[in-house]
Amino acid sequence: MALMEDIQSCVDLQMPEELPVFCLSQEFDAHYCGMTYAQYISSPESIIQVQLEVLDRFGWDWVWLHLDDTLEFEALGVGVRGGENVVPATCNYLSFDRETLSGLRVPNPQTSARMPLLLDAIAGLREARGDATCITGRVAAPYSAVGLTFGIEQTAYMTMDDPDLLRDAIAFAEEQAISWGLAQIDAGAHAIWLGDCNASTHMMSPAQFKQWALEPCRRVTEAFKAAGAWVFLHNSEERVEGLMLQAQTEPSVLSVGPGLDMTLAQEALADRIALMGNVDPIAMLTDGTASQVASETDRLVRLMSSGGMILNSGECVPREAKTPNMHTMIDTGRKVWGLVCGRR
Repeated sequence: MALMEDIQSCVDLQMPEELPVFCLSQEFDAHYCGMTYAQYISSPESIIQVQLEVLDRFGWDWVWLHLDDTLEFEALGVGVRGGENVVPATCNYLSFDRETLSGLRVPNPQTSARMPLLLDAIAGLREARGDATCITGRVAAPYSAVGLTFGIEQTAYMTMDDPDLLRDAIAFAEEQAISWGLAQIDAGAHAIWLGDCNASTHMMSPAQFKQWALEPCRRVTEAFKAAGAWVFLHNSEERVEGLMLQAQTEPSVLSVGPGLDMTLAQEALADRIALMGNVDPIAMLTDGTASQVASETDRLVRLMSSGGMILNSGECVPREAKTPNMHTMIDTGRKVWGLVCGRR
């Protein structure tokens, strides 16, 4: 069975012939290939070069083209520190007021800011790999996108100070997310990584999630699935209650954060939605030993032998992660799956 069929089997809550093995490794990838992160994201050619090299050396079943947290928001005027995988604290956000929001228009993803960089990297990797690798693009889900545009604290304040303004900002973010995600699918992405970490239960209550995040995220997910792509939703969630809420947005696969035992996630959701995760990128891949990584990967793969699950890191892997640990994760994943499930 080909990789695409294996991924679809997982989405359909069935057992794949081979377990797909992913890793959120972009920071590590650049470092492994001897590049600074600025060099890595400087051109489509450098991104393609790095991803093809790590595919050859490690054998992951996808490429994860996240690039950085603020890719689509730079086009709106959000200040970004160039050449880094930017975190929200390093951004100069827009003023969160009616005048600013009224002046925003969804930028053309084909020509705006660094979006062509991502589109060209997707197209080049799809041409190089065809359907042998799951080419995965990225957008921020609407609620998280508002936080990345206007600031996380200001977004939280608006739930009380001006809910109408927040609602309109989320509608704008939804429109942009769909536009920019569809452009990536048209460029050749098999899947979209839909990031919504600002809507995890360590950032908002379940009631707030239902009020502000659930339906806009669901509509974005619906649009990408209708275009023929898989949607991998990641809230870095560490509570079962949060996962159960996020499952209502109906992604293809729900990503589990590293702080939640995958057994609990499976018990709650195994018959409802596909799951992926959740090797700890810090405790295991960076600070752990190869034997610890092997033991944890073994445990996860045996859990996944019932089907409907994909092996992945639970969060982004730092550039300081140990190369032997990365090899151990994928090698153990392949070996244990073969021992437990065999070839059918």
